[in-house]
Amino acid sequence: MIWTAAAFGLVFLGCSDHTDTASICDDDLPLTWDNWGDGFFASYCRSCHSESTKQRYGAPDSVDFDDVSDVQLWAERIHVRTIAEQTMPPGGGVLEEDLEFLSRYLQCLEPL
Repeated sequence: MIWTAAAFGLVFLGCSDHTDTASICDDDLPLTWDNWGDGFFASYCRSCHSESTKQRYGAPDSVDFDDVSDVQLWAERIHVRTIAEQTMPPGGGVLEEDLEFLSRYLQCLEPL
């Protein structure tokens, strides 16, 4: 089942004041690749950042987000470019709620 940002709204709001990553990641509805990450990266990133994309519009050839291991590899840069600087995607358009979930998702990813 794919969970939308709205489905996680109450859970996220309940965790938004926590600074303890374990508390954010150990809730009843964790954000995973299968229920959230894959859909996010398909919607906002893979039109340029996929191994199968022919026209990358300047995205580096080695920066792909086709699976969770790709995202784990680039998690720090994804956070910087998408959340901190908000320079990705180039045209913007990421819903504020999705940025909040992306931040939480990246915090809870297992390192490679």
